[in-house]
Order: sequence, then structure tokens, then C-alpha cells
Amino acid sequence: MEWTTVQHLDLRHVGRGLKPLQPHAAVFHPTQAVVAVAIGTFIIEFDALTGSKISSLDIGARVVRMEYTPTSGHTVISILEDCTIRACDFDSEQTLVLHSPEKRTELISVDSEVHLALTPLQPVVFFGFHRRMSVTVVGTVEGGKPPTRIKTDLKKPIVNIACHPRLPVLYVCYADGLIRAYNIQTYAVHYTLQLDNTIKLIGAGAFAFHPTLEWIFVGDRGGGLLAWDVSTEKPNMIGIIQVGSHPIVSVSWLPSLRMLVTVSKDGTLQVWKTHVMVNSNRQPMQANFFEHAAIESIDVTSILSHKGGEAVYPLPRVKNLVVHPKMNLAALIFVHVTGGDNPKHRAAYTREGRKQLFAVLQNARGSTAAVLKEKLSNLGSSGILADHQLQVELQENQLKGRSQLTISDIARKAFLHSHFIEGHAKSGPISRLPLIMISDMNHLLRDVPVCEPFHLELNFFNKENRVVQYPAKTFYLDGFNLMAYNLSTGADNLCKKLYSTIPGNVECLPKHMLYSSKQHLFLVVFELAGTNGAMHEVVVHWEPSNIQQENTKGISIKGRDAALLGPNESQYAILDEDKTDITVYMLPGTISQEASENNDALDVKSNGDGHHGSGEELCNLVLKQK
Repeated sequence: MEWTTVQHLDLRHVGRGLKPLQPHAAVFHPTQAVVAVAIGTFIIEFDALTGSKISSLDIGARVVRMEYTPTSGHTVISILEDCTIRACDFDSEQTLVLHSPEKRTELISVDSEVHLALTPLQPVVFFGFHRRMSVTVVGTVEGGKPPTRIKTDLKKPIVNIACHPRLPVLYVCYADGLIRAYNIQTYAVHYTLQLDNTIKLIGAGAFAFHPTLEWIFVGDRGGGLLAWDVSTEKPNMIGIIQVGSHPIVSVSWLPSLRMLVTVSKDGTLQVWKTHVMVNSNRQPMQANFFEHAAIESIDVTSILSHKGGEAVYPLPRVKNLVVHPKMNLAALIFVHVTGGDNPKHRAAYTREGRKQLFAVLQNARGSTAAVLKEKLSNLGSSGILADHQLQVELQENQLKGRSQLTISDIARKAFLHSHFIEGHAKSGPISRLPLIMISDMNHLLRDVPVCEPFHLELNFFNKENRVVQYPAKTFYLDGFNLMAYNLSTGADNLCKKLYSTIPGNVECLPKHMLYSSKQHLFLVVFELAGTNGAMHEVVVHWEPSNIQQENTKGISIKGRDAALLGPNESQYAILDEDKTDITVYMLPGTISQEASENNDALDVKSNGDGHHGSGEELCNLVLKQK
């Protein structure tokens, strides 16, 4: 798997000034394929699939932080450089000032740390400035809750805040690494996330929440990544790993791949897999919870140059990665790139600069990476390789087991890269915003959700009462969790965990799902990929429709595909792994007239005890391929 470019959002027309602008913030809509981009004093809304501009608003100041409000359609809540909190409604193309600072002279920059948190349960926004002792809450609609300052029970500097996406909980992070959960209405303390004194934390730099499980991922400013399970009365830390020495500025959950991506302040982007519990009665080992995902390192030059983009040289450093909460889609934000007006820096990227670099490389033969970096910095920059690019090279070599970066590696990459880039790349602000995704050549449809297709006969004008009954919910799979999506409220609910235990060396991939609305039956096909190859299983699950069926257990059958049969869908067929046999099962309490009429064409076999698995089937019919 690797990072690839989906498209570039063209922002070269914004401002129409002589000086080009560069996008410095972006946010995705929580449910729709829509992205809002902040560039200059504008916030522009785009269709993330087509790249078409939907709306544009000039708010008079640059955005420092912004989020879509989950309680309304297309409204962005933003904190501006003048410290005002503003709501931008793209439907009406109007803005509303929610809060103004007491001191009009108070200004911040786009690189300042400000904290913003919104909850889907109330039309309010929580915000605060870095290392202040309080949090302010204000309504997100006109005439809503007036600004109220909340002083927490701990007199400590606050370094981050976050709201739970489903529960009425506000998380306040303090400078000593302690995280406290408060009720968003009463501000009573629910619980505290805190480690013992053996592990030193500086404070949460980023938050992420699992979409279905009660897992919270915290990126610490000391470079540590932690996972907490808050589903129990006493929260447990289930995973911890040291990502690097730089602060973690972004943590995001990739929903379609069920992975975690982190961005550090030095621009390092890493993707992590989380271990599934081998035993549901035991917590996973904390040290083994996170592991590096098998994804190639992001190639920024390739990302910028593909799909109609253009390369930028020297290589820009990644500032942030904004991930869509539902789709395999992300926006890549870079640190602001200035033009190459400095003669000393510009000379480093010419042929004469390459000659100077070659002399430095020759003289530094056998030196350590630290000495080499110091010699390269004497050229006016980090040589042909930018500082953050050199850090990436160092990390890659450390992962390969090599303690130092060799001169040949530096020279080869430097000369090849600079020879290609010279004359083929621009130097200056990046006026396009790249939208990227993780592609998997072995599973091209991996990011397409496995869901229940439903079809309605829209013969509206042919019905006497002219009423069409739409389904209340539809079903989809999140890993091996069967989820229900409410079509009216947009809420996601966990229906059933189809596998209670999965070995740690097995990857469970849903491939296909069928649902019988007549029998309330699910047929889910899984691919179980392990070290010995891949095999398939069909999980049969009954949706509880009454009290007697609440404790009904599903069964799993070896097979690579399944189908529902009969006018009442009272039978289902399983295709075996070799594609040679089809086994037909009848549901309890039903009589298959089709089977009795065609008894001569079927080789009828029954189980030895007349049951299969949990005893739900009466008999099965085996069709032998001739």
C-alpha cells in the first residue's frame, strides 16, 4: 500500500493579487464529501470528489483553527487571527461573530496554538488559548448560549481540549500529561486518564477517537502515542509507543483501513496498525498494541507532481494531515513555502551548489550523520536535501538496522533529485491543495465500504395513499463489527461483533454482505488472510426481532460466497472454497416447496445429528458440480 494523489484543488485564483497564496488550514465535512479550505482571508468550500468550488467567503482575517459544526449542515466554526470566534454558514453565505476578545489589540498568527472542540449533542463550541487556565463555551447559532468561561477544578495550564463524538464528555488536557473527562453540561468529573510517574508525559498535542469502540488515541508532545479504553468504569491504557522525539501535532483514524496516522512537528508522517485482542477476556499487551503498517513512506515530490500538480523545490515540510472521518481521503497541508529570493539559499540548488556539495561529501567520508548534517548546514541550508528530508532519510536507515547514513546514500539521492528537479520545479507558495489516499493494488476496493444494498420501487404515483415507506436504517461492516446507520439521524450503532476472537497474525477483511429483510438474516463473507494464505468464511447472523431471539448465536461456515434463495428467502446457499460444491440450508420453521418439487434433481444429504453449528438449520441440500 502507498500514498497516492486523488486530485489537486486549484486555489491559484484566490485573492487575485500579484503574490500567490498558499492554503494553511483545511477541514472535511463529518458525513459528506465536502472540504473547506482556508487560504488568505478566504474560506472556500469544495466538492472533494469532483474538485468543484461550491462556495467562498471572505471573512476579513486569516483562519488559525476551524471545524465543521456537527449540529448543522454546512457551517464552519473558526478562530481568526484577531482572536474572534466566527461561524461561517456556506448555505446562506453569511458569517456570524460568536465571541470577540476583551482586548482588541490581542492578535495571534496562523501558527499559534489554539484549541477548539465541538460536540454533536449541543449547539455549542468549547475553545481556549494555549496554556491558559480556563476554557470558554459559547453557542454556535444566533441567540444561543452566551460566552461563559469555565474554570476547571485543577489550577494547571491547559494544552488541549476535545469532545467525545458520541457521549456528553469534554476532555481537558493539562501540561503535566493528565487528561480529565468532564460532563459537558454539569462539568462534573467522570474520570481521569493518568499514568504513573515512571512514564513522563508533557501534554496531549492531538486527539483521535475510534468510530465505534470506546478507544481514545492521544499523541503526546513528548513524541509518545497512547491508546485508552474508556468503556469500563476505570479506563485502561491499552497501548503505548514512542513515535519519535518531536511533538505529535496530528492523530487521525483512517476508517476504511482501520489504521492510525500520526504527524510529528518535524513533518514525519507514520501509519500504525492496532492489534486486535487474541482473547476477549484479556487486554492486549501495551507494548505490542501499535505496530508499523505495511505502507510505503509518503513521497511528497510524487504527491505534488501527479494528477496535474507541479513539484516544488526545495521539498516542503508537512505541517498537518486532515483525514475525512468516513472516507479514504485526506488533505495534505504544508508549512508555508517562500520564494527563493535569498541568493545564498538559491545558490545551493544550482550546478555550482552541487559541486560544493560534492566536495563536502568527499571530505566527510566516514563521518557520522550528525557531523555530516553540520557540514551540510554550512552551505546555507541542509545542502540539496532539506532538513526534514534528511531526517526522513535518517529514520528510514534506522528502521533498516543501519546506525548511520552513508555518504553514498546521501550523494545518490542528492544528485539524482537535484538533477531532475532543476528546471522542472517552481520555488514559492503551493497554490494547490493535494487530496490524497492510501491505495492497495491487491485490494483496489478496500476503501469501498461493505454495506447492505437496498432498493425501493419508487412507484409513488401508483399507490393509492401515495406513501412510500423508506427503511429506517441500513447496515454496513466496520472490520468484523456489524454496524447500523440510521438514515434519518445519521447515528451509527454497533449491532453485533461477528468474531469474538481473532488471532493476532490473521487479517480479517469483509468482502460481501447480504441481508434478508423477510427473515432478518445476515450473510457476511470474510477473507481471513494469514501466513499460510487466505481462506474464506461465511458468518450467518440473525437480527434479534423478538425477546426469544436476543440470545441467538450466529454460526460460521467455510465458504467463499453466499446467496439467498426462494421467494421468501427461506434458504441460503454457500459456495465452498474450491468452487466445486454448493450447500443449500433451510431455515427453521420453513418448508421449501421448490426442494420437494425438484427432489429428483438434488442429491439430498443431512447432517449426522440433523443439526449444524448452533442447531438453527433443519437439513441441507448439496448440489454436486458435474
